[in-house]
Amino acid sequence: MAALSFPWYPKTLLCPKPTKLCSLGSHVSISTTPLFSHNFSSSPLIITHKNLSFTLCSTLQEISFEAETEKTQKPNVKRKLFVLNLPWAFTVDDIKDLFGQYGNVKDVEIIKQKDGKSRNFAFVTMASGDEAQAAVDNLDSHEVSGRIIKVEFAKRLKRPSPASSKPIVLPSRETRHKVYVSNLNWKVRSSHLREFFSTFNPVSARVIFGTPSGQSAGYGFVSFATKEEAEAAISTVNGKELMDRPLRLKFSEKTADEPGDENTGQKEPDDQTEES
Repeated sequence: MAALSFPWYPKTLLCPKPTKLCSLGSHVSISTTPLFSHNFSSSPLIITHKNLSFTLCSTLQEISFEAETEKTQKPNVKRKLFVLNLPWAFTVDDIKDLFGQYGNVKDVEIIKQKDGKSRNFAFVTMASGDEAQAAVDNLDSHEVSGRIIKVEFAKRLKRPSPASSKPIVLPSRETRHKVYVSNLNWKVRSSHLREFFSTFNPVSARVIFGTPSGQSAGYGFVSFATKEEAEAAISTVNGKELMDRPLRLKFSEKTADEPGDENTGQKEPDDQTEES
């Protein structure tokens, strides 16, 4: 019975490990006994070492390129935005109109006080990550009704499992977000300071007294339960006047129980007359 030579060979040939076939020098001619009758060309199958190496390298490069392309084209899944320093009169519809310029707005949540007044910040959820990114790129540090708003991706909080969940309590003094308030009028008391910041739901407000005689040191501290509330207070109140003096605000660099002036380190006397 005559030998049958195959005139074809695969276009893509993977060879994970070198074999005797791959390591041959010049060429390999393969012949076999036919299992069925067919009119094949008499040309033998020729596999050269050079062609085999080129095919293998090309295939590996193609796989690597496809994997890298898939990785770089991974869609942006973050869609929820945190918006700070909004105008007081802004409504849900106003926010939708503003962010709707950059995509489909799925949800708007304005954070409010117990009396229903806006606390000056909100959460906005866009339909896609790309639309959310476009809103951040175009609206962050953008002026709206005379106010510079801040737009960033909302940070996801880790939720405890039901088995380990505990009752919600106020943060400790060390974990509260405290704002240093300077250039206070000498007549300002802690009650005035708390009332002035009431829009931002302060946890505590305290004016520091620098002498045993009870004279105000001209500065104080206001603590908040969340960083967002503290940031909203700083961006909104900084430069506003209380009893005819413009206030200067910044984040405090010390814990709530640490004494001393923020800048000089002067020891504070106990304030027996003011509320904490």
